[in-house]
Amino acid sequence: MLIGVVPLALCSTQLMPGRGFVVNLSIALGFVALSVLGLQFALAARLSRATAPFGIDAVLRYHRQISFLAVAAAFGHPVLLFLAEDRYRVLLDVVHAPLRAQLAWASVGALVVLMVTSIWRRALRLGYAVWHVLHSALGVLIVLAALGHAFLVNYYFSETWVRLAWALYAAAFLWLAVWVRLVKPIRLWRRPWRVAELWPEPGGSVTVGLERAHRHGGDHGFSFQAGQFAWILTGRTPFTLTYHPFSMSSSAVSSRVEFTIKRVGQFTSSIRELKVGDTVYVDGPHGSFTLERHPGLGYVFLGAGAGVTPFLSMLATMADQGDQRPCWLFLGNSHEGQITGIRQLGRLQGRLNLTVVHVISRPGEAWTGERGRITADLLDRHLPEHRRSLQYFLCAREEVVTSVEQTLLGLDVPAERIHSERFGMV
Repeated sequence: MLIGVVPLALCSTQLMPGRGFVVNLSIALGFVALSVLGLQFALAARLSRATAPFGIDAVLRYHRQISFLAVAAAFGHPVLLFLAEDRYRVLLDVVHAPLRAQLAWASVGALVVLMVTSIWRRALRLGYAVWHVLHSALGVLIVLAALGHAFLVNYYFSETWVRLAWALYAAAFLWLAVWVRLVKPIRLWRRPWRVAELWPEPGGSVTVGLERAHRHGGDHGFSFQAGQFAWILTGRTPFTLTYHPFSMSSSAVSSRVEFTIKRVGQFTSSIRELKVGDTVYVDGPHGSFTLERHPGLGYVFLGAGAGVTPFLSMLATMADQGDQRPCWLFLGNSHEGQITGIRQLGRLQGRLNLTVVHVISRPGEAWTGERGRITADLLDRHLPEHRRSLQYFLCAREEVVTSVEQTLLGLDVPAERIHSERFGMV
């Protein structure tokens, strides 16, 4: 909040009186838009000290939500100018406008493209890798063009201390870009992982077992909490423009780190081409979707397809710890022969106080279990009377999670006991 609104203090004194409230409000909005857009670099940089108190999944959701404030302020800046005085409307002629105005239009135009490609990425059929590169490039262009515009306008920048303040902002933005693209990859490059095992799974998934390629001084392994995730980078070096987040599916107290990955895109399909001995890089752990943050007398896990992955880690960890608190797993899939995680669930039989309910939407004739979707009636039949005292974890696509959340609320489950992780977080 402080970083976002500090630039308003730069507008507290009119260096050239007589411009009027609307013009000064417009300039204030421009400053707020610039500072909030620059702050996005920090929110997306995966700085562990900054994200640990909240979980990076919450930080990235905030990154997406606060962007709407930046967009509103960025568009409000020129609109108020055009409404305030006719003389500003000549700047609409982009070709003949001065450089400072052209930089402003370049920043606003890039912001429009970034907003459209982010909100409607799937509708535009943009692959994650293409979108990721485009998103990063547009973010840098937006902030650099906006900074250039602000310095060239020179209205509130004539005083040395104001220029120094914005120079520090610009340096911080630049450092964050260097951190993400240079410093962090170097740190990952020093700690490579090796593919130790590969298991094909039902539903077009594959489980990748990783171990440290070698140990360095002070490096005692990989500690994570069940339910967390990490970014995976394949190839000989971690200097890549794209990387993908996946939940760990192995026990948090095991010496082996495993990821169960469903083949749904170009990158996840290439995971199946990995071979034992190949080098990968792991940036993590991240996330707050964990049992440790939400202790309870029992747990209900509701997922669909690959959404079972964090639950596999949670259940395996509970089994290794001898935890016998009651658990219910409701898992939706299209076909009974494509249940991701069925092998891992089989290994947990007899080790947990666990009830598994498979819900198949398009089952074969021989299927005798639950059919259709996870509904209120289905949950009412299987959950105990003390359901309000349990903790609920949901993991699936956005629309599925939203629907199940509403179903649970309709069953009088307290909202503070419902914890969600949605596909497409990034």
